[in-house]
Amino acid sequence: MKIVSSKPTITRKELEGVLDCMIHDELTTGSTVKNFESVLSDITGIKYPLAVNSLVSSYILIFKALEIHADDEVILPAFFSSAPLSAILLTGGKPVLVDSEDGSLFPSGAAIKEKITDKTKAVIAGDMLGFHFDTEELKDINVPLIIDISHSIGTEFNEKPAGSAASFTVASFAPSMIITTGNGGVVLTNNSKYFSSMRDLRGGNSEGINFDFTMTDLQGAMGLSQSAKLKDFIRRRREIALKYYESARITSHKPLLPYSESAGYQTFPLIFDAPSDRVEKYWKKNGIELDRVVPHPNHELLGFKGFDYPNADRLSKKLFSLPIYPTLTKKEIDKISKSLGAFI
Repeated sequence: MKIVSSKPTITRKELEGVLDCMIHDELTTGSTVKNFESVLSDITGIKYPLAVNSLVSSYILIFKALEIHADDEVILPAFFSSAPLSAILLTGGKPVLVDSEDGSLFPSGAAIKEKITDKTKAVIAGDMLGFHFDTEELKDINVPLIIDISHSIGTEFNEKPAGSAASFTVASFAPSMIITTGNGGVVLTNNSKYFSSMRDLRGGNSEGINFDFTMTDLQGAMGLSQSAKLKDFIRRRREIALKYYESARITSHKPLLPYSESAGYQTFPLIFDAPSDRVEKYWKKNGIELDRVVPHPNHELLGFKGFDYPNADRLSKKLFSLPIYPTLTKKEIDKISKSLGAFI
């Protein structure tokens, strides 16, 4: 049987939580979602949480709260989720892309600062694949900083919860993320004014004009169960990552970044010392599904040339992820590790 590239960890607890909501006719946004939001606030240390129906919705609410209009610029990485790019274009702003630093998942702080102008209304960064972006590099910028912790929620960096140093923090709860609600997401802030604006626009609490971006109680129940196991999920991902690092050590294939005890390992990023077609053929033959981490970077989606963003373009073509999720069995982990060690 093929080992799939990612799989959500769904147990009886999730099923019981969802069933309980259905028995009590709790199908819309109610107390279960509010309880989930409270848990997310505790995890991140951020005061005001809003659960929503998708990551794109999180970004749209932020851009609306910031009153971003045509010609307003938002800076974001070229090698990154397309969710903020979609939200920028849907709300009428102008995306300004920054290339990754050589040998890194992230743009440098200096490269980001070079892009800031009087038209810049926000800067977006994120903890890619579970590795942390150092927000200290941007602590002196005078525009709102948005950090995406979809891949790192529940972890800490410099003894602080992931995302806690931002003006806004967002996370996706899609099936491949560290915790899932099937789909859905969250936006958090410590700014009461922005929170009030986003809450009204999200809908669910009033009959005014809004986007109806609400999360259902069914999703909230699933999120509560997932959150209770978050520490175990992260611990398990780190254990698996260590085994992969050990196997990669004896090969010419290189993990993009060294092992980190603070990383969440939503993904195990690896650059193979082989052409991509050979890589895909080898792992398919061994019954192991690989993913390209970001197959279509933001510059490609905008129709820009790869040579203007050479590092992001290279990562999109060369960076793969091995399967890494808590429900992998010892037999499956051993098979993946042995296949990695044997790939010459």
